Amino acid sequence: MADKGQPVIETMRVEKLACIECQYVMDVFHLPSFSEIKCPACSTNQTIPAKFGLFLLLSRLGFGGMGVIFHAVDRELGRHVALKVMKRSLGDNSEFVKSFKHEAQAAAALNHRNVVQIYSFGQVEGQPYIVMELVDGGRLDEMIGGGVVLDETRALEIHLEVTAGLNAASQVGLVHGDIKPANILFGQTGEAKVVDFGLASFIGQQQQQQEGQVWGTPYYIAPEKARGKKVDFRSDIYSLGATLFHVLAGEPPFDGPTPMEVVTARLNHSAPSLLTLQPDLHPLTVAMVARMLEAEPTMRYPSYEALLVDMRAALNSSRVPLKKSGSKSAVFTGILAKKSLLKHLSWKIVGLAAGGVALILLMVGGNFWGCHQGRTPVVARVVKKQSLAEFQARGRDTLPRINALAQTIMDNAAPLLLMEEKANQLGKTVPESESAMIELREVVEYVMAAVNDVEDHQAFAQSTFQALEATTNLDLARKQADCLESSFNTLIASYNAIEESKARVTDTLAKAVVVQKRIHEAMAQVRKAEAEVAAKKREAEAVRQRALKQAKEAEIARPIITQRELDLVDEARAANASFIAQRQFDEAVKAMARLQPDMTMEESQAYCQAVTDSYQAMSKVKLFLVRSIQGAPYPKGWISGDATRDIVEADANKGIMIAVGSVGKLLMTWDQVNIQQMLKITRYYMDNPNISDKERAELILGVALFCYESGVFKMAETGALAAYRLDPAIKGEIQRLMPELFVEP
Repeated sequence: MADKGQPVIETMRVEKLACIECQYVMDVFHLPSFSEIKCPACSTNQTIPAKFGLFLLLSRLGFGGMGVIFHAVDRELGRHVALKVMKRSLGDNSEFVKSFKHEAQAAAALNHRNVVQIYSFGQVEGQPYIVMELVDGGRLDEMIGGGVVLDETRALEIHLEVTAGLNAASQVGLVHGDIKPANILFGQTGEAKVVDFGLASFIGQQQQQQEGQVWGTPYYIAPEKARGKKVDFRSDIYSLGATLFHVLAGEPPFDGPTPMEVVTARLNHSAPSLLTLQPDLHPLTVAMVARMLEAEPTMRYPSYEALLVDMRAALNSSRVPLKKSGSKSAVFTGILAKKSLLKHLSWKIVGLAAGGVALILLMVGGNFWGCHQGRTPVVARVVKKQSLAEFQARGRDTLPRINALAQTIMDNAAPLLLMEEKANQLGKTVPESESAMIELREVVEYVMAAVNDVEDHQAFAQSTFQALEATTNLDLARKQADCLESSFNTLIASYNAIEESKARVTDTLAKAVVVQKRIHEAMAQVRKAEAEVAAKKREAEAVRQRALKQAKEAEIARPIITQRELDLVDEARAANASFIAQRQFDEAVKAMARLQPDMTMEESQAYCQAVTDSYQAMSKVKLFLVRSIQGAPYPKGWISGDATRDIVEADANKGIMIAVGSVGKLLMTWDQVNIQQMLKITRYYMDNPNISDKERAELILGVALFCYESGVFKMAETGALAAYRLDPAIKGEIQRLMPELFVEP
C-alpha cells in the first residue's frame, strides 16, 4: 500500500529473497514490498525489494504528484540507477506519452557534468518510466534544512555549476520549469547536478494546457509563470535566483502561511534585498541576485553567458575578504556595487487586473510544503582516503579559479596604469611636483611587476595542471595539487597588494595636487613681494604688468574651468536619467540644486540653470495632470493594447489609477506612463477653455522637454514648434532650453 499522499505505482512482489549476509533464502511473497524483514538464520535486517519490468526496486528515494522515484538495479545491464515511475493515468493519455517521449529524447541527448543524465525511458504495463543516473551525494534542500545558511563562496560555487548545466540545456532548447533546492543534487565529489530536465518543463506545460493551472513550487516560481504566461530560460534564472537567495539568507525571498499567499506576495511586491538579512555578503553577489529576481523578465540577465560572467566575478570577490568599511578599497567596491544595483532596479507590480490571474495549482513534489516546515539536515559524510583522481579533481577545480583571479587582477591593474599618463601630464604642468610623481611611478612599476608575476603564475599553473593530469604517481599528484593551491593563495596576496596600491596612487595624486596648489600660492606671493619692492620706482608699471599677467592666467584657466564645470552638469544630467524614467522630476530638480553652488563660470551657471528649469517644466506638467485628473476623470483615456480604460484618479507620488471592470481599479506607476500616453492625457486636459494659449504653450514645452530628456528628439522638436506657434513669445525660452533642436519657422 502506498503512503498517504503518494501516487499508486503498480509493482510485482518478490517471492523469495536471499539474505545479504548469510545467503539464507526466505519466502517473502506474503509480505509487502519495501517492508523490513529479519533473517531467521543470522538476524540481519533488510528491506524487501520489488520488481518493475527489467528493474529490481531496492528502496524509495522520493515521491511527487506524478509518480515515485526508486533506487533500482537494471537487471539487464547490472547497474544501479534512479528510476522514476509515473502513475498509470498518465500512461493512458496518448498525447502525454507521445510528448513525454519527445521531451525525454531531448533531455537524454544532453550530456553535461552538472545535469543528471537520462539513460532511457519506456512503459511497463501502461506506467511510463524514465531511467536516470543515480546521484547519491545528497540534495541542496537537505543541506539547508532547518534554516542553515551556506558559506557565500560555497553557495556561489554550487550555483555556478547549476548555471553551467542550465546553460547547456538551454543550448539544446530545454527549459527546466521547476528549479528549486530539491532538484539540485550532489555527486560523489560534491559537484552540483540538476535533475528532472525536460520532465519538469513538460509536466508544467501539460498542467497548464489541460487544466488552465500553473505548476511550480511557490517559493521559487517566476511571476510570469504564476500568472500563467509564457515562460523561457529567464523564468529558470528567476527560480535559480530565488534558490540562491534561500541558500544565502536561510529563508526564501517570499514566505507565507499558505502557498497562495506566498505567490500573491511575489506578484505584489519586489524581492527584498539580501543585505537586509545578510549584511556581510559581497555587494557583487547582492547585485547579481537582485537582477536575477527582477519581476520583469526583460530586466533579468539576457543569457546564461551574461549570468556566468557576473557569477564568476562574484565568486572571485567572495574569496577575497572584504576590507573594513572605512578603507578606500571597501568604498571603491561599494560604489561599483551601487552602480550595478542601480542598473538593475526592479519594476514593481502594484496590482492585478480583475480576472487576469489563472487558478493557481501548486504541484509540490514530495510533500514540499510539509518538508519546508521541518527538514532534517543530512549529517552523514564519508571520509575517504585521498586518491589520484581526487588530486586531479582538485587541480581541475583550482586552475579555473587561478585563471579567473588572474584576469580580475589584470582588470584591476589597468586603471592604475592609466593613472601614470595623468601623472606625467601633471608633472609637466607643475615641475615642482616631480617628487610626488616619482613616488607614483614607483607604484606603477610595482603594479607592472605584479601583473608580470600573475602571468608567470598562470603559465606555471597551466604546466603544473598538465603534469598533474598526466601523472600516475600519487605523491607527485599531491605535490602538484598543493602547488596549484599555493599559486592561488599567492595570487590572492597580489590582488590585495594591488588593491592597496589603488589607495596609495590616490593619495599620491592628492599630494601632487597639494604641491601644485602650494607652488601656485608661493609663486603668487613671490610676484606680490616683487611688485611691492618695485612699486617705489615703477609702481604704475608694476601694477599694469601684474594686471596683464593675471588677466592672461585667467584667460588661460577660464576654458579649462568652464569645461570641467560643464562636464559636471552633464554627469549630473546623466545620473538623473533614472529619475526622469520614473517621472520623479522633483528629485531631479533637487539634484541640480545641490550642484548649482559649485558652478563658478557664467556658462556653466547658465547651463545648470537651464537643465533645472527643464526639470521644473516637466514637474509642472505632472502636477497639471494630477490636478486635472483629480478634478475630472478622463473616460477611455488609458490605452492598453486594443482596449481602453477610464483614468479615474492620480497621485503625484504613486501614479495614475485606471478603472478595471465595474468597480475595480489598477494603479499604473508613473514609470508606466509612457511618452505617448502622457502627451495624450495632456492634450485632453489642455482643451479646457479656461486655459490660455500661454499656459498651453508652457505645458506643451514641458512635454517636449520630457521627450528631449528621454531621447525622443523628433517629438521634442515637433512639440517645441507647436509651443512656439501657440505663443511666439516663448521662443527665447525654447532656444535656451533646447538650443540644438529648435529652428524658427
